[in-house]
Amino acid sequence: MSKRNIESIKELRKICQESRYESEMPWSWIEKNFYRRISIYFTNIFLKIDFSANKVTLLSLIFALLGGLFLIFTNIVYWVISALFLYIYLVFDCVDGEIARYNKSSSKLGAHFDFMVGATVHPYIIICMTFGIYNALQDTIIFIFGFLAVILNLLHEMHRISYENKFSDISFDKDTSEKKGIIGKYVYRPVKRICSFLGPGAIIYAILIVTALDTCFTPISIGHVPIIGLFIINARYAFLILYSVGKIGSFVVKIHGLFQ
Repeated sequence: MSKRNIESIKELRKICQESRYESEMPWSWIEKNFYRRISIYFTNIFLKIDFSANKVTLLSLIFALLGGLFLIFTNIVYWVISALFLYIYLVFDCVDGEIARYNKSSSKLGAHFDFMVGATVHPYIIICMTFGIYNALQDTIIFIFGFLAVILNLLHEMHRISYENKFSDISFDKDTSEKKGIIGKYVYRPVKRICSFLGPGAIIYAILIVTALDTCFTPISIGHVPIIGLFIINARYAFLILYSVGKIGSFVVKIHGLFQ
């Protein structure tokens, strides 16, 4: 591959990052400080070898698939490898947009491909974590919560797409119904602030954190539960249950808001 003459890192930041940051929605604190500071160096390399944004998006998908795969195992070494691959995925998720911005090659196809990768990765990682929990605890009930988490995650994305495509021209505050009452005050708004701080990789951070906790603490036996029997739980299993229940509540509130 022939190398192109590319501006310095400082100039690339102005072209690929600062212009976007000023004209569009600002990045989350974590994205700005932990990914964008690193991503520009990869952007520089890929621009020099004339790598397209869509190829980088494909690379990010491969790293995400590998990262999720290592969550299936119970060995801590595999979990560290998983964390590394998922971090690279999040960095490359920034790189493709920076390349498209530099080359002025943004397209509907590229944006759709990037969105589809993002919408696929999260449920895939949840599936891998579910199998990892099962390998650790050998409890088939885990798959029920895993199934709920994946389906509700996909429904959340479908709801968001539907809202943006069909209701974006309606002049009302889309968050009004969700911010009313005790749910909005004590649940919705704090969660929204946390997600804004963490950015698009919030669920990945949560999964990696609870996975790390499982390296420090042994599973806890709750005792015999009706129908389920002996109930053993670890940090990942607790997260899966809370995530499923939380998504059900969030989805119900959002659907309710559409009818108001």
